[in-house]
Amino acid sequence: MRRSTFITRTLGGAALLCAAVALSLVFVRYDAPAPRWDMVGALGAAALTAGAWALACRTAPPLGAAPSVAGELPPLPHRLPLPARDVGRATGTVLLVLTPLVLTRLAAGSGGVLSGLLIILVFVVTVKALLFARRRAGQAEARSKFRVLADDATRGELHAVRVRVGEPVRMRYLRRGGKPGELDVTQYHWLVLQDGGRAIRLSSAPEEVGRAVLRLGGQEGWLCWPQRWKLIEAELPAAFVSDGGEVLMGLTDPDEARPYLTGPRPPSSDRAVRRLPRTAKFAPPVHARILGGALLAALLVAPVLYIGPDRLPALLDWLLCVSAAATLVVLALRGLGEASRSLPEGLSWTVEEESDPSIA
Repeated sequence: MRRSTFITRTLGGAALLCAAVALSLVFVRYDAPAPRWDMVGALGAAALTAGAWALACRTAPPLGAAPSVAGELPPLPHRLPLPARDVGRATGTVLLVLTPLVLTRLAAGSGGVLSGLLIILVFVVTVKALLFARRRAGQAEARSKFRVLADDATRGELHAVRVRVGEPVRMRYLRRGGKPGELDVTQYHWLVLQDGGRAIRLSSAPEEVGRAVLRLGGQEGWLCWPQRWKLIEAELPAAFVSDGGEVLMGLTDPDEARPYLTGPRPPSSDRAVRRLPRTAKFAPPVHARILGGALLAALLVAPVLYIGPDRLPALLDWLLCVSAAATLVVLALRGLGEASRSLPEGLSWTVEEESDPSIA
């Protein structure tokens, strides 16, 4: 894993901005004459900045371990930072979902009623796809739990225990799939925190767990829970606060946390803490497929942009745009599928596997 830098963030944001400009020009200047050098220029700029972003991510400085802190036992903090939202990933997902609608509008040109009905149909499908992606990626329930934890910290009402950072774990849970003979695999990731001979699992996204191990492996700190834990259903929010002041938020099993949720609370103060450092997002198994699909899609629609949809044979016009949309969607889905299987670079994971009792 490598550090996120000003250069990687700037180039990544510029690539997304150029892609957004290229897509929006189809609607903003839908009647502009061919060749569409404005769109070609925006797509070219997106390709160049995306390539530069990938290179900058691969050459960014590695994420090193945080320095150990010796001295008096630090108090619990009054301010806990909520996990950062991944704006870049959300923006990229929205652009991917919108691309088939944009290509449909491009292929339609100045077409008649049938083209208009097709645009409306694809628009409805796009809205449903955006809502589905929002539900799948939504963290509303977890963030509401983290807010309870942060509010209790502000009032100095946290339960806590001293722990040491252990290894990262991926657990593969196998269930019966939707079709005969198929398996459904769900991946869980957690950081093992040691309290003497007892282990506590702090679950979070694999990137967060990997970051915490690289930064804080072997170090000690406080694992904190809210005072209002009885008002929270299912998994309980928790925050590991290292002695150096770096914070990882995640969820814990109530049964593992319950022994620490009684008795006196440790002292707290207005101690400054912060999130773990951000890391560069480029992952070759994931982004090479997505960027490759975007490049192939741009090449497929290049004749439409140069000649114009109204001057091309209608069948060829639609064939090029539909092929571009299909290429992008298929390769993007393969990249996202690889994201669910790959693990952050730079550390070794313990992989466990469990099965539903009905198929064990």
